[in-house]
Amino acid sequence: MGDVISFEKARAKQRRPPDPLVDPAFVTAWEAIFEALELVETIQLPRTERARELLLRGLGVMLEREQRRLGQCAK
Repeated sequence: MGDVISFEKARAKQRRPPDPLVDPAFVTAWEAIFEALELVETIQLPRTERARELLLRGLGVMLEREQRRLGQCAK
């Protein structure tokens, strides 16, 4: 005779949040980008504005990626 599988248990396993909730690589990159942003805001050079734009774009991409990752795990 086979094992009985509970639908509730199967669904609970599918909905588990990622482990850990936030990817450690995401946190490391986030901290480095914020440190760079702080330097860019402090040191005003002719190319600083472009560097700031690139850093903010990078932050946006990282945030979207992390939100997608967490959204996939919530389904």
